[in-house]
Amino acid sequence: MSEAWEVLGRSARWFGRNYPVVASYGLLASVQRFMAVRGGRGSSWAGGAPGEVFTAATRVGLSVWCVTKVFRDCPVSPREVPRRIWRHGRSHPQDVAAGAALLGALTVVSKVIPDAVVAHLDEERRRRASAWGLAVKNVTVIPFTVVWMVIGARHAVDQ
Repeated sequence: MSEAWEVLGRSARWFGRNYPVVASYGLLASVQRFMAVRGGRGSSWAGGAPGEVFTAATRVGLSVWCVTKVFRDCPVSPREVPRRIWRHGRSHPQDVAAGAALLGALTVVSKVIPDAVVAHLDEERRRRASAWGLAVKNVTVIPFTVVWMVIGARHAVDQ
């Protein structure tokens, strides 16, 4: 369990140090999600396929940027990385389970609880709360999860 907490802590520190760049990717997705849920003038692109492709592209961009930055000084060849991650997971199943439990707890706090609260609101307030919730998650929880997974992969490779 301590390894899972260590990776979480390293991820939080990396996220904080790099937040301006991380947030710029998330902000793009936040605007699209906010416009798609809230609707209004000029938001027709956001609610359809173009908006989804745009958000997917920003998330792929964030992932590529994180991997490039985190693995920049990695002494292991890119071909060896998947094998090392797999080997680490097989030799440390309790840490993989602990990381999954932490991810589950993050999901409960950031998704399940807010959705339960919002579900009791009237339609207009629910749309507004959902739009703001998605906007906030796209600059916090979602990019943090990407960072956490990349830092976790680097941790596994380094072991």
